[in-house]
Amino acid sequence: MSVANSDPRLQGIIEQYERAKVFRREAQSYNDPRERLRRLMASVYFARAIVEIMLESADMEVVKISRPDLERRLIALLPGYMLLEKLRIHDFHRFGVLPRQGWFMGGLVKLRAQGGHAVIALGADGPEVSTSGNSKVVGQRPLNMEGDMVLDEEAGQYVTIDQVLDRYLEAIPRAISEFRSLE
Repeated sequence: MSVANSDPRLQGIIEQYERAKVFRREAQSYNDPRERLRRLMASVYFARAIVEIMLESADMEVVKISRPDLERRLIALLPGYMLLEKLRIHDFHRFGVLPRQGWFMGGLVKLRAQGGHAVIALGADGPEVSTSGNSKVVGQRPLNMEGDMVLDEEAGQYVTIDQVLDRYLEAIPRAISEFRSLE
């Protein structure tokens, strides 16, 4: 994509897209799971930067749409939007995303037993919650993993980060076109 003499935000969006693709391609050349995941997570960061620049443009009123409205459009256009956001948040703020043995759940999860029980169990279909009485299991975007796979809650299955990135990056040109139409 060429963007000579255009808005610096658009240039930045396209550069982030190119970086995400570079690291996604580079990840394919690694057999070692950690080295592969390192490149995939770098791709996740750049893929997420694309929408961050777009959302900041809405905050700055550079585009003719509010941030919440733009985010709703982007969520609809970009498969895996919420999962990539969750991956980046957990990797950057909560714990490093690594391939792990078995099932793993990371993130803020609170069990509040009040007159009953509050249980969360991890399994092949994701977390299973059981409560009784006034008990609750409260999660704040927990990330569920099985080995190097992540739970795609929308699809109801574990998928590879490669699969999420491929679908997301394939849809980025449409998101860029949508963004350009809002300037």
